[in-house]
Amino acid sequence: MEERIDDLEINNLKIIQNPNYFCFGIDAVLLSDFCKIIKDNSTVLEIGTGNGIIPILLSAKTKLNKIHSIEIQKELYDLAIRNVELNHLEHLINIINDDFNNIEKY
Repeated sequence: MEERIDDLEINNLKIIQNPNYFCFGIDAVLLSDFCKIIKDNSTVLEIGTGNGIIPILLSAKTKLNKIHSIEIQKELYDLAIRNVELNHLEHLINIINDDFNNIEKY
């Protein structure tokens, strides 16, 4: 594996990235900044979480009650789970491995 652990430079958060699958870019940082307007204690759904960068950044930038993130690709789902665990965010972030078309069953 060609994995690396990057420091997100906020709240001591880190992320495992694998360039063979997905590495986040400035768009994730900008989107998480835009999402700071979400009301406190809200529950949100993110579609296509990749390595879990958006919910991890949101954990530092918002006061959300719960973040549900769905990822169809098993490899990226596994990586997102590992990133949530690395940052001890299991209480806040729920990663789902499924197709978005099946979201109603959750």
